[in-house]
Amino acid sequence: MSQIQVVIDPGHGGADNGASYGYINEDDTNLEIAYYLEYELKEAGVSYIMTREKDEYISLEQRSTLANIKMPKLFVSIHCDAFHKQTASGMSVHVYQHPSWNALRAADCFQKQLTVHFPTHRWRGIRRSDFHVLRETHMPAVLIECEFLSNPETLKFLRKPENKRRMAQCFKRSIVNYLR
Repeated sequence: MSQIQVVIDPGHGGADNGASYGYINEDDTNLEIAYYLEYELKEAGVSYIMTREKDEYISLEQRSTLANIKMPKLFVSIHCDAFHKQTASGMSVHVYQHPSWNALRAADCFQKQLTVHFPTHRWRGIRRSDFHVLRETHMPAVLIECEFLSNPETLKFLRKPENKRRMAQCFKRSIVNYLR
């Protein structure tokens, strides 16, 4: 069996819904995007595993431990953002506060694809963060905030299956470019 190239981490799950707006839970949206990404990676011949494949709670420690056991070339955590001001919008890619060169390179691959494929969306940048899954994984890792569930306009965007599929296609291109 070949080495796993990517761990896909649909954020939250189970009792941890993440952000919830307009009857939409972040954990469900993250998982739907991950399902589309799973299909795209299969088509591209990229080996992967998912930290969760259904609406179940998986601790942050379990996610990072799974990744560290499998030691993929990249860890990708999928999230949606939220903020108390409904006007907040945009996409961002997070890396650990003290990122490796390869983590920055992966973030750059995602940035390029997101800005090209979603030019009307605000780009919030590559951000250095102390999220557990970025800090505790021993391989290059990125956490992507796909848009704001708290913004009525971007919530409409995130509700549409075709936009989730476009997001997954963008992620696949990012991953393929990184793995080259």
